[in-house]
Formats: sequence, structure tokens, C-alpha cells
Amino acid sequence: MRTYPILKDDGSLRGFEIRAQLTVFPLLRLLRSVDGVSDVRHNWSNADRISFTFHGRPAVVHEPWGDSSRYWIGLQHPDSAPDIDITPIHEAFKHYRGFLVTILWPLG
Repeated sequence: MRTYPILKDDGSLRGFEIRAQLTVFPLLRLLRSVDGVSDVRHNWSNADRISFTFHGRPAVVHEPWGDSSRYWIGLQHPDSAPDIDITPIHEAFKHYRGFLVTILWPLG
């Protein structure tokens, strides 16, 4: 999947965006597959479509303006956790090829 990284001033990953082509359930499944991600839940009534915890810190899949063409994914307060590297989440999304592709042509 194509991702759009958002970097901090020091060059580390602040968050990233993806095109909003996935429905909520594949997003939930993908997040649950990442080491360090826990407490993944779908939020029905706000712009943070999915809330989860990454290494003890709150994180979100945020849909700006409620009907955007992209989702923003990262820590809920990225500046308050400079020691947390969200690269594993970003890598999972970069390597995601879809449910059927993963089943029929696994990468590893």
C-alpha cells in the first residue's frame, strides 16, 4: 500500500497517511497483526475511526473532516512520546497487499 510519511524535525516518523481505500475491518485486522499494538477498537461516532495502544501509548487512525480521502495514523500525542518509534506500524501498512493477495501470494 502506498503511504505518505509525516516526519518530525529530527527526521523520525511522526505519523503517516494512507488513502482511505480500506474499510474499518481490514484496518482493525492489520493493526492487530503489529507487535506492540493492543486494545484495538472501532469508534463509531468520532473522527478517530480506530483507537489503539502502541507500547502503552494511545494511538489513532484519524479521518480528518469526517469524510476524507486519507486516514492519518500515529500516536494520539506524538510530541509527548519522542521515545516511541511507530515504524513497525508504518511498515505493516507499506507491505499490505490486500487480504486475497496475502492469502494467494504470501511474501514470506
